[in-house]
Amino acid sequence: MTPVEPMIDAHTTSAPEATGRPVAPALEATGLVRSYGDVRVVDIDHLKVEAGEMLAVLGPNGAGKSTLFRLLALLESPDSGRISHFGMPVSHRDLAARRRTGTVFQRPFLFQGKVHSNVSYGLRLRRLPRAEIRERVARALELAGVAGLAKADVRRLSGGEAQRVALARALVLEPDILFLDEPSSNLDPGLRRRFRDDLRRIVEQSGTTAVLITHDRTEAMSLAHRIVLMKEGRVVQQGPAEEVYSRPRDAFVADYMGVETIWRGFVEHEVDGLCSVRVSGSHVVEALAEAEVGEEVGVAVRPEDVVIARATQGEPPATSARNRWSGAVVSVRVSGPLADIWIDLDGVLLHAVVTRPSVLELGIEPGARVLASVKATAVHLLTDREEGYH
Repeated sequence: MTPVEPMIDAHTTSAPEATGRPVAPALEATGLVRSYGDVRVVDIDHLKVEAGEMLAVLGPNGAGKSTLFRLLALLESPDSGRISHFGMPVSHRDLAARRRTGTVFQRPFLFQGKVHSNVSYGLRLRRLPRAEIRERVARALELAGVAGLAKADVRRLSGGEAQRVALARALVLEPDILFLDEPSSNLDPGLRRRFRDDLRRIVEQSGTTAVLITHDRTEAMSLAHRIVLMKEGRVVQQGPAEEVYSRPRDAFVADYMGVETIWRGFVEHEVDGLCSVRVSGSHVVEALAEAEVGEEVGVAVRPEDVVIARATQGEPPATSARNRWSGAVVSVRVSGPLADIWIDLDGVLLHAVVTRPSVLELGIEPGARVLASVKATAVHLLTDREEGYH
């Protein structure tokens, strides 16, 4: 039986027992550098993954994600730097360390034959007793949601089924660390959502430490505890998923995480942490943030934080938001349950996301006059002076 793709053989081990001493991270990389020719594709100062955590490495094409994946999964050697698993240095020549990892690739290449043969392959290489193999394969197939496909020919599997079998093949080895390279990118949207939901459940139930490589921020936000965002081989921001999403450190991070309203302006006033930023001749934005008077900043407003009401001839609707602007709807794009609204605030464009029923209820259409409001606590200031402000 000849494999279509090299497969990492993993070995069952357990994480270090509690000793009262601080537990080393499941994975840690320091000073990691990898170049191809004269191009440095990975340059990571420090990265770590705690035991039981799922870390998402996120970034656009060409950011160095795939190379970092191969380095962390011990499939390739760095030019310099150090990688450790649970405090112990490891390398791509360390077969024992490689046997303690599992890998799921973007394309679920499988051996020809039955599902059971694919999933049991690594255990059979290790010459485990047949009874143990049957038990562990059954458990892995159940966990991956394909228990009824054990006798199925892999050539007859759907894309989603094949990816689940590939996941079961990694899980059956009970790895210390599970590496996932864009595992849902080849699936249809409906299958992708279900696979993500099941992947989250599987990782939580198994307690496995996982590293997910993805270009999809929705996937990263829905699955990961923490996010590492890369650009041109370097980490530009890392932290809890919600923090990276809601408090981007610069315009690149804000844009990649879905903030399409990023205005440029200058701080006019600051009193007790409340800043007033002039972003155009007649527009002032108030934000709870730390900044110096006269400082040039970016003003980032997430579309879901914008509240829209139809403009009327009477009194404006009551709201506690300090930022209230009137404008005309430029475009409405409905996609499923949500709608993207672009509003012209007399020369300044604002992006908002509302529900489809709200579009119908408020009669929002191009040309309609609306009132947009945003709380000062929802406005995020970008104080790094980088290109990319709109």
